[in-house]
Order: sequence, then structure tokens, then C-alpha cells
Amino acid sequence: MLDAPTLILALALDDLVLAAALWLAIARRERRGVAGWCASLGLQALSFALVAARARGGPALAASVAAVNAAMALSLTLQLSSLFAFYRRPFARSWHLAAALGCGLVGGALATHPPLRIAAVSSLYAGAMIVIAVVARRLHGAEPGRGHRLLAWGSIAGAGVLLLRVAAAGLWPERIGELRSGVVPSLSSLGAHAVTLAMSLGFLLMHRERQEHDSERLAMTDSLTGVYNRRTLFDLGEKELSRARRTGASLSLLILDVDHFKRINDKHGHLGGDAVLQRFVEVVRGCLRQSDVLTRYGGEEFCILLPDVGVAGAKVVGERIRSTIEASTFFVGEVALKVTSSVGVAALPTGTQATLSSLVARADQALYIAKRDGRNRVSVSKAA
Repeated sequence: MLDAPTLILALALDDLVLAAALWLAIARRERRGVAGWCASLGLQALSFALVAARARGGPALAASVAAVNAAMALSLTLQLSSLFAFYRRPFARSWHLAAALGCGLVGGALATHPPLRIAAVSSLYAGAMIVIAVVARRLHGAEPGRGHRLLAWGSIAGAGVLLLRVAAAGLWPERIGELRSGVVPSLSSLGAHAVTLAMSLGFLLMHRERQEHDSERLAMTDSLTGVYNRRTLFDLGEKELSRARRTGASLSLLILDVDHFKRINDKHGHLGGDAVLQRFVEVVRGCLRQSDVLTRYGGEEFCILLPDVGVAGAKVVGERIRSTIEASTFFVGEVALKVTSSVGVAALPTGTQATLSSLVARADQALYIAKRDGRNRVSVSKAA
């Protein structure tokens, strides 16, 4: 079996390899907080190296003890700041300085009192790891993914290991030497490294899960306006249609068209037209419920699926959207524009086996009538 100093040095090297692997495994554009996390692994490797040097008979001076504890404290605050960076949240850098100075001073001051030093700094580190677990959960907000759970539980396990060291230093101070040499530090170092490995893999998995989520979102949404795309309309629409048939609930659909959009493109260019569409979506969203499904159907046409809304209610929604758009100001650069919209309305007939395609076709026919009759109006399908 490897002696404790050799094992600790091996774990230091392993931390450096883990940092390099983490850096290479995540694409450059996705590296939110990765630099800080890799730096934390480097500091842990430095701490291991200093501990191994002392175990081989190196100086146990207050300065050496202070350096180890300052490096470990800074490593933990870097992990915490990496979580904030992952979510693009601000993190006060003063916490790094405060943690490193505080733990370094405590470790240095208690250099000649190992039981008290171990109890004090281990308590501080355990508290920091609990904070990391709590922050990982709080920042995520919704149900945490596998990466968040692995990181959080790894951090809690690390806190547990540290608290066991606190208990051992308090209960058996006369045997404190066993916490610095022999089998105990070897097992302690292995445990600490297992925690580091779990937390780092959790952090990597968080990036992978975010990448998968972003890819899925891009496949479902229109890149210009951020609303659902045509394919998603039919995916979600079929589910709403099945629910309406099963429960007898109402279901309506609107098709909106920006009036004279070609004139806007011709006069202000495609970038101007894009700005109008983005503002159009912003105005329409303000008129809808959270359960309504807004999609870009194609070009300047948008579809809105209205669950649990009948034809009368859909007409009210369509008129609210039309009037709000008419009253809103659109800008292309510094140029203010007035924009209007035509709306076609169709509702799912009761007791029929109508398809979503037929519902869209009837709303589209109603939209054609609204445009034929002068635009800037709401038309309801006769079959609605």
C-alpha cells in the first residue's frame, strides 16, 4: 500500500488531470464558470502537495499551515463563484479574499494546536460545502437535474466527512497524530478526492444538460422571434386536440398576419422587417395567457392555440390583440411606424373529428376574408 505522502501527491496529480479533462470536455462557448472550477482543482492540488511535503518531514511552520488552509478556502469559494457564473449571476470577489485570509489566519494561529485547528477549519469548510449545496439548489429553481443532484449530494457528503474530522478532533485530541499520518489521512484524502470527483462530474453534467436543453429549445422555437415554430405548433396542437376530444373542452385557433408587411420590407429592408416582427411578438405575448401557445407559422403569419376557449372568447382575444397592435408604436432604428394586423378565428366544432390541419385551414380562410374586407379586422370562420 502506498504511504500517505505518496498517495496524497498522486491525488494532487489526479486533481490536475481532472481540471484539464473538465476544461477540454466543455466547448469554449459553453464554459460558464469552468475556469473558476479548474482553478479550484489546481488549488486543491497545491494544498495536497503542501500537506505531502509536511508529512515527509517538511516544515510545519505557521506560514505553511496558513498557506494550506488559505488555498483550500479559496478553492471552495471558487467553486461557489463558478455556480454563480454558470447562471450568469454576480458574485462578489471580496468573498475570495475574506475566505482565504480568514481560514489562513485561523490555521496559522492554531498551527501548534492541531486538535483545535482541525476542528476549527474543518467546521468552516463544512459550512462552505453546505452553502454550495444550497446555492446549487436555489439557483436552479425548478426540479434539479442529475448534474445538480450529483454536485449537491457530493458537497453534502464532503461536509459530512469534515464534520467527522471535527468530532474526532474533539473526542480524541490525544490521538490527533493519527489524523495526520498513517491509514487515517490516506482514507481521509481518498474520501475528499471522491467528493471532488463527484462534484466535478456533477458540474460537467450540468453543462451537458444545459447544452441538451438549449438544443431542444432551438429545435422547437423560431430563431428570430423566440416563439414556437410550425412543427411545434402541430406537436403541441395534437396533444391539445386529443385532450379537448377526451374531456369535451373548447379549443380555438387564431392566425395573425402583419398587414402590408412587404411594404415594410421594401422600405426598411429585411432587418427593419425583423425588428417589426420581434416587436409584434412582444405585443401579442402581452395579450395572452401563459397556457396559450404562440407560434410563428411562416413569414409574417403567427398562430395562437387557445385551450379551453370557445369561438366567442377567441374573437374577444383576437380583437384585443388587433386593437393593442394598432395602438402600439413600432420602431425601425429611430423611425416610428404604425402597424396593423388581420386576424382569422376558428374553433373546434363540438362532437366532430376535426383535425388540427382542418382547424388551421378554417382560420386561414377567415384570415383571407379579413384581409379581403380591408385588413385590420377580425374575421370568424363560418364553420367555427
